Amino acid sequence: MGGLPVTFRKWETQYFPAGELVRADEPIAGFDELEDRLLADHPRMRRILLRLRPGWPLHRYYLHWSDGTDLMSLDRRVAAGTATEEDFTGAVVGEPYRTSHPACGAELRVIELSVAVPLFSDGVERSRAHSYRRECPVCGGRLTGNALEFIAPETS
Repeated sequence: MGGLPVTFRKWETQYFPAGELVRADEPIAGFDELEDRLLADHPRMRRILLRLRPGWPLHRYYLHWSDGTDLMSLDRRVAAGTATEEDFTGAVVGEPYRTSHPACGAELRVIELSVAVPLFSDGVERSRAHSYRRECPVCGGRLTGNALEFIAPETS
């Protein structure tokens, strides 16, 4: 399996630094290689693989920061084995999601906040403090929900 091991509370994950494509020795549920390639170098996100329960398939999730954390430095600390829980303080967990914008009808593929993956004990507080994408990239109208990032390149 690729990636670097990082443990959050009781959750063993594989962390993928910028530029490293997600790979595993087994299938990854709902994995889209194109999306992975589009987001591999994202300045506010890092990808992780996680198995929520023994016997369940691996899933790819995203750690997202909106506080300006230097993720290249984090990548180096994770690779050196010196990253601490404090390095992930500003992160929330997201997952790919398809939605549409009611005002213009645009079909959007986003990374949406995931409240179902309890990596952090203070997840509710983190989600309240986090910044979200609130404008449709097609028409500029207001979006509802908790979109962290858009997957496809923006058109505006």
